[in-house]
Amino acid sequence: MTTANLSKRVIHFYLVALSILLISACTGVGQDKKGAPTLFTEFYETAEYLLQKAEEVKEPQNTEWQLAAIQALTKESKYVLADSVIEYLQNKTLNTQQKNHLLLLIADNQYAQNQLDDTMETLKRVDPELVSVPAKLHYLKLKTELHVRNKEHQAAVDTLFELTPLLTVSKQKQQYNDLMLSELNMLDPSVLNQFNSTPVNNNKSATSAPVSDVTKGNAFDSELAAIEAELNARQTNNTNETPLTDEQAFVQGWYSLASIYHRYQLRTNQLLRGVEAWKLLYPAHPVIDYMPSQLKNIPEASPYQPTKIAVLLPLTGRFKKPAQAIQYGISYAFYNQADDKKRQQEEQDAGYDTSLVNSAGDAQNISSARSDRDYIATPPHMLFLDTNKMSMQEIADQLHSQHIGFVIGPLLKPNVEVLLPLVKDIPVLALNGFPADQRTSSIHYAFPLSPEGEAEQAAEVIFQNKHKKPLLLAPNSDFGRRTAAAFEARWKSLSEAQQATDETVESYPAETHYFSKDSDYGKFLASALHTDQSKERISQMQGMLGRKLEAEARSRRDVDAIYIISKRSELLFIKPFLSVTISPFAENIPLYASSRSHSADITNTQDKELTGLTFSDVNFLINDESQMNEKIQAIWPKQRLGTLRLFALGYDSYNLIEQLKPLQVIEGYKFPGLVGELTLDASNTVESKLSWATYEDGNLVEVTSPLSSQ
Repeated sequence: MTTANLSKRVIHFYLVALSILLISACTGVGQDKKGAPTLFTEFYETAEYLLQKAEEVKEPQNTEWQLAAIQALTKESKYVLADSVIEYLQNKTLNTQQKNHLLLLIADNQYAQNQLDDTMETLKRVDPELVSVPAKLHYLKLKTELHVRNKEHQAAVDTLFELTPLLTVSKQKQQYNDLMLSELNMLDPSVLNQFNSTPVNNNKSATSAPVSDVTKGNAFDSELAAIEAELNARQTNNTNETPLTDEQAFVQGWYSLASIYHRYQLRTNQLLRGVEAWKLLYPAHPVIDYMPSQLKNIPEASPYQPTKIAVLLPLTGRFKKPAQAIQYGISYAFYNQADDKKRQQEEQDAGYDTSLVNSAGDAQNISSARSDRDYIATPPHMLFLDTNKMSMQEIADQLHSQHIGFVIGPLLKPNVEVLLPLVKDIPVLALNGFPADQRTSSIHYAFPLSPEGEAEQAAEVIFQNKHKKPLLLAPNSDFGRRTAAAFEARWKSLSEAQQATDETVESYPAETHYFSKDSDYGKFLASALHTDQSKERISQMQGMLGRKLEAEARSRRDVDAIYIISKRSELLFIKPFLSVTISPFAENIPLYASSRSHSADITNTQDKELTGLTFSDVNFLINDESQMNEKIQAIWPKQRLGTLRLFALGYDSYNLIEQLKPLQVIEGYKFPGLVGELTLDASNTVESKLSWATYEDGNLVEVTSPLSSQ
């Protein structure tokens, strides 16, 4: 018997034995099923049942049952057993389709374990033309999700162009059309405008005409008027034009629609008219039946456009410096936005042709266009109020007497608690969390950048990275206890949710150990990792035997991740002590840290000492694609990263004024801020998805968050 055959038999015997142990009496949906369930569809058979059926059916007819078992095992998070079945099938003779299905199941298994790079490499080996229809859909969906999570927007769009025409379920058509517009909106405007010439329509029954180069101008009103004039004057006559293929019209239509949305998403009148004009140009486009949610109910998603904005901050006293950093961020965003809108108006005025508008004979459009143009040109009036010099009642009275249209602040939670009931009729974006059960109006929002929120995200990331027992190291202070409690509570809820769906998964509570500023870190970590207990046992044995033993203290084995909530100075003591406290023959324990440990290191020596540590922080301090950090440092040099985080909070809070309504109304809507990807939850609290990075030999390497962006 060859070694290969023996290996197959051993694996086969293992599967049989494991199946018998797992299944004592299998009942449930599909027990009398004659054939295996269809791969890559929703089926309800359990992995235990499918493995049992695979044992009942003779080789090689049982292959489909085994493949289905891998899908079920991955869904049930039984990755070790899934790997065993995968290994068995890799040594089995499969036809071409089965080989590709197995590769796709392997990619699924890797993705479920957050092995994103491995997933993509496996997908590259799949031939989508040699799989079943459900498998091809699944392949394209998984590929799309990977591109979205990696922020590869063009690749995501290209994959969606393949996927969306194949969808048949209405809910999925809507879901992926929404995603398509979101991803297109992330592309550079020059990319979106590449198909701005009017298409030749292939639908002979539609009243449409080729309006060459009409949409290439910058003046939107001229574009609409010219389109309307052509549509009214001509019937479909494409004899001199080369018709587009359906595929070309499909792609061009999407880019054209996204271009309209990108340019006018914050100006309702132009967006409404732009979408209607687009429908005239692409009357047969399939997206019309499942219009993206971002373009539905546009009036309800119309952004706040206040003419007067009040900012409430403690500009004197104890919190003066953090308040000034926020104030600077708000002011910087104000002037940036004003410059952008001025530039937009100049671009529109450069191509604005009133004769074209008059030719359309639409006075309402002319008035609406002027209204939109005035909105672009006129920045709001800003009023800064010091919350340390006025009571909340005095501030509320002034907000009403001056007809303030929007409020940013207050910063301190006690002020938030007092102010909100006094201004139920004014939109407010508080820079702190809502007091418990106190939000008083649907136009009140909260934007907290809190250590508790960061700790909760850390719990989610560590949980998604498949760790089972995290150890927290936190300062023995009110801050440390609050932050650790937030992590522990989130970890508990995640563990309970997982056990509710799979009782076989082992779960352990997070465990926190507190240190003080005068702690002996060696003794503190020896206690946390139980090496002191190991040393005590060795000492006892030596006492009993009356001689010295050749033994080394062992650290505990149940901890598989450590989350450190500390300042940089504290971390620089903790990390080396951890290295010597953890047993040298034990597996390395991944180290995670909060943003408090991230600070500027001019000499680059400290960052090298922290090699291997993964930490979270606001997006523009890790991935500064907009080069905003570089710009700010040039005009506001030598600022601490803590100050820059508050600057980002202020900058995003001002830009959120125009984003809150879309975030509130449009499902799945996201806004890329300096802090991170911003969304709005059901309680009107802005949630920011922080970025993660790892120190590697003095350099920061961004880490893809395991938290899905969808």
